[in-house]
Amino acid sequence: MAKIFIPTDRIGLFSFQKSISGTFSALNKLLSKGISLAWHVNGLRLPGTQLWPEGHYYQCGFSLDDTTEAQTILEDNGIIYEMLDAMPQTSLMVKPINIAVYDGRGAGREFSDPLLEVLDMGGFTHSYISDKEIREGKLAHFDVLMVPGSPDAGECYYAGLGDKGYDRIRSFVADHGHYLGICGGAYLPLTSYHQKNPYWLNIVDATENEDLDYWRSGSGFVRCRIDNDQHPIFAAVALGSSSTINLVYWEGPAITITGNNVKPLAHFESLLASGKDPLKPHWDMLDNTMAAEAVKSWYNGLTPELFDKLLRNKCAFAEGEYYGHKLLLYSPHPEMGNIGYGPRADSLNFLLIYNGLFYLAC
Repeated sequence: MAKIFIPTDRIGLFSFQKSISGTFSALNKLLSKGISLAWHVNGLRLPGTQLWPEGHYYQCGFSLDDTTEAQTILEDNGIIYEMLDAMPQTSLMVKPINIAVYDGRGAGREFSDPLLEVLDMGGFTHSYISDKEIREGKLAHFDVLMVPGSPDAGECYYAGLGDKGYDRIRSFVADHGHYLGICGGAYLPLTSYHQKNPYWLNIVDATENEDLDYWRSGSGFVRCRIDNDQHPIFAAVALGSSSTINLVYWEGPAITITGNNVKPLAHFESLLASGKDPLKPHWDMLDNTMAAEAVKSWYNGLTPELFDKLLRNKCAFAEGEYYGHKLLLYSPHPEMGNIGYGPRADSLNFLLIYNGLFYLAC
């Protein structure tokens, strides 16, 4: 059967497609119709195509069987695609997933609201789940648990979930589920070696050396260097063997890996801006009010001295494994978008969330 190929290359800070979120929305519509998607990452060279008779190299993209239904969905959503007789094989097959977003005690709406906005723009199926519902076992109906940022390093989650809720999350990941945590949500699966910290799940071989002292760092705009440019979460983000990405950071963990079930994906490289002199941002942040608060006006601005002491060269993105299931830990905030070059909507940084969810869905 003939194949459709959907390129998702990035061009500078933008996408080959008209819209990053619009592309994922169309992909999720295909998945909702039972159409299988193959995900091609880390580069592929195609023979002569309609757009490129001489052949062409693409960074990444998705392929599917050619059907009238698929073509209609793609054309209705303004997606650029190629028609080919065959596609290279890939082991990454994306499946539909049902996402639970934690909304119990300790979840900060200032972080979960922008995250839901990003999920909605990308067409992902999701529902809020409360601490009470997790304690009742309702997490079993989902495929992925997303835990957004929180006001602290995890103790507030325990205030709502308690031991029973924590056991439910451990069982969910051990049994069939996957996990994506951002900032406070990246603290939660960590392992603490201190008796006075019962607030982490202790399910990955990684910790934060400062334990619960989340406010020791501050907030700012940071540059992270990608350590594993072949990882699917960096598809259309990392190009070549040396790549960086700029993100909002807001008191997230500096992840210290202590064993074999966690691998580093990217590390903190430099501090670009914060509300503290001499790094106050001089550019217009346009509609990105959340980033403006984090980078310009938050009372606990990150200083160069603290960045060097606590964050520089420490792990910022990691992948863990628990009973064969995946956990993605993001210390910075990709849902807040990039800042300084355009509106927050449709930011390149959203790919870290979209790619992360598709990776968990494979």
